[in-house]
Amino acid sequence: MSDSYPQVPFEMGQFPSVRRDRFYYADKTRFVRVLEEKVRFAFFVRPPRFGKTLWLTTLNAYYSRTAAGKFETVFAGTDIGTEPTRNRSRYMVLYLDFSEIKQVPPTTLEESFERYCGTQLKDALLRNQDLFDDDSRQRILSGHPINQKLAALFQHVRERRVPLYVLIDEYDSFTNTMLSEQGAEAYHDCTSRDGFYGSFFGTLKAGTAEAGAIERLFVTGVSPVTMNDMTSSFNLATNISFLPEFNEMLGFSEGEVRAMLETYENTEAFPEDALATMREWYGGYRFSEDAEQDVYNAGMALYYLALSLRECPPQSRIDSHVHRDFGKLRHLSIGNFDLLREVIEGTECDLRDSFPLSELGERGNFLTLLRCFGLLTIRGAVEGRTRLVVPNQTMKRLMYGILRDAYYPATVDIPSLTHLVGEMAYHGAWRPVFTHLAEAVNLYAGNHYSLAGAKRIRGFLIAHLAATDHYLFLSERELGGGYADIWLEPNAAAHPKARHGYLLELKWLEPSASDTEVAVLAEEAKTQLRGYLGDESLRERRPCVRYVGLALVCHGWKLAHAEAVTV
Repeated sequence: MSDSYPQVPFEMGQFPSVRRDRFYYADKTRFVRVLEEKVRFAFFVRPPRFGKTLWLTTLNAYYSRTAAGKFETVFAGTDIGTEPTRNRSRYMVLYLDFSEIKQVPPTTLEESFERYCGTQLKDALLRNQDLFDDDSRQRILSGHPINQKLAALFQHVRERRVPLYVLIDEYDSFTNTMLSEQGAEAYHDCTSRDGFYGSFFGTLKAGTAEAGAIERLFVTGVSPVTMNDMTSSFNLATNISFLPEFNEMLGFSEGEVRAMLETYENTEAFPEDALATMREWYGGYRFSEDAEQDVYNAGMALYYLALSLRECPPQSRIDSHVHRDFGKLRHLSIGNFDLLREVIEGTECDLRDSFPLSELGERGNFLTLLRCFGLLTIRGAVEGRTRLVVPNQTMKRLMYGILRDAYYPATVDIPSLTHLVGEMAYHGAWRPVFTHLAEAVNLYAGNHYSLAGAKRIRGFLIAHLAATDHYLFLSERELGGGYADIWLEPNAAAHPKARHGYLLELKWLEPSASDTEVAVLAEEAKTQLRGYLGDESLRERRPCVRYVGLALVCHGWKLAHAEAVTV
């Protein structure tokens, strides 16, 4: 690629280096002004890889008094650079990134926390050494633990009227790790009022009190759970995560993605359907019922762009880092697998802005957590309740992977299944796939518990079909006045020559049902499939794909009828 084009980073990076090194940047600085006008103490959560660190470093570069000399270079041409606010380059900034907190034996987590916070505080004092004489600096740093250091800092800046901005990135990073690796007891010991993390936020609360030392505060993370568990010691931050005016503050809007593609259109690196591909795999997020636009996961979109410019197009649509980022959610999903099966097809609930860990098992709370992690997103309302759907193919793959864990130790031979699904996609040999899966369902249900019910069996089928990359799983799309239970469209990116697509209609009967009842439901399924297959939009979407309907009737957990339908 020519040097005349801006570089595309694989990761979002830090704002000053993005600007200095000529990386592509979608200007979000207008939200600096919105944030400054709306709220002083803000709490903001977004799913992994949405650009939280880029945003925090943007605030740091804009507000830090010690970065004033680089302001014109870093913010030249941006919205806020063209029309800055009165608070530009005004603050002493204390920047804390708690993803840096890691327990490395023999050091305890608390010791790591103390060391990191102490180092960051010392650096902030040195950068602003004109505000602190040697005695003041020594008095602040001699305190122990970090809460005493902060109390001394707050006293100093309050007395001398030094404006202080505290930025905290990934506030729940190490607590989520602690919860998944050490369990709830260790987590509660850390986050309680007397725990080292709970007491730390208690000190911050004192700093934000009326006539306090902290003039502004911004805290980011993935979920509100940890903050809620510390709410007795910290309750002054406004949760702006789900306000419509901040819906597009992180991530990319469709217009921003289109502008990126247009920037590089002369490189011929992207296929004609690049925007549709990115929408299918990385878009679909909406964080407020009143928001007007969907947004894309920024890190995932940049991954696609960066790889496309190198290998056009990338064979894998999912960055390997994504699985790592969402690994912590698997632990929190234990006990909620039935609900996961339900929400894959969309569901309604009353969302919560926050809740404690002890109430995670409640339906609305668990769905709120899935929304925070990005596995679900808002898609309107139904009878006053929020409609939630899985936003894109990437999140569906992650969700199906979590579901497969629920069936461990399942009897599905994934390598064999992958071969069979390949034959189904390329040659239309569908029956061996469902015979293979039906045998697994029968054996698993007999040895463990009944998979009775269409939703449970559908969940088993989808979770294992998603172990291969041959198909996209489409939902929430009407065909012929209805919705197919499972819509399998060949994954053109990974398998451009696959031409066989399928619409599945799954029916279920109690084990005591008669053969006549099986036949009746089979005819009902075939009638529905003919309606779906007759929809013109099906052929218009992918003219090269030949769609077949599959009528599947399960008698208990046994596959009693399987028949192809064409029109």
